[in-house]
Amino acid sequence: MRRLCILFAALCLLAVGSVACAYGKTAEDLYPQEVSLDEMERQAVAFIDEAIKKSGDTRRYKVEKASMPRILRAPEGNVSFVMSLPYGVRFWGNTAVSVDVLVDGAPFRTIKCQFKVRVFDRVAVAARPIMAGQPLTAADFRFEEQEVGSRAQNFLTEADEIVGKVLSRSLSIGAPLWRTMLKTPVLLKAGAPVTIISRVNGVEVKMDGLALEAGRAGDIIRVKNTASRKVLRGRVLDEVTVEIVHN
Repeated sequence: MRRLCILFAALCLLAVGSVACAYGKTAEDLYPQEVSLDEMERQAVAFIDEAIKKSGDTRRYKVEKASMPRILRAPEGNVSFVMSLPYGVRFWGNTAVSVDVLVDGAPFRTIKCQFKVRVFDRVAVAARPIMAGQPLTAADFRFEEQEVGSRAQNFLTEADEIVGKVLSRSLSIGAPLWRTMLKTPVLLKAGAPVTIISRVNGVEVKMDGLALEAGRAGDIIRVKNTASRKVLRGRVLDEVTVEIVHN
């Protein structure tokens, strides 16, 4: 697409040049004014700033130029710009800004510009080496600013999301804690004695049992009724309680 746009622009310039020559004028004669691309860039960045402000996003960010025309000429007159964001502000890839160039208020040309918006957030990283399966405490992590981009949803920004959880893998100092790494700790180990609860039609029955599998809160595991020796399936409620699942 970019090559097609460049080719089209080149053909347009050739066409303008041919017409100009036919009338004894150069392209500079027809378009004597060089448009300030610095001013166009400044207004485009300000437009992105305003869009981010209106969205309510308070994270720190940087806007960097990715692609703009090298030169733009226009007829004599007062040049102004009208900006739009056809795809909104993107924190991954590039943000496209469509710039309508006006001369004395009349449309002259539409320019497509590209900007990279880098966004930063205060995220949790390991404050010391952390072993997989180790229950996390506030001393295990700290918060520092990092660029998050398209992975923003994977990072953790609140301590209460972390404390008491365990990681599925070990981490070295400074490594970010990702949401997908967090798990609730194992509450029951295989072979642990449990209280089995069965609720049917508002009637609750409790019985002694044995966990046949390890489980976290909410996991469905197999348990054995120690009196009847029957194997049942139940949901882990806490360290000592499993509620039978009735299908």
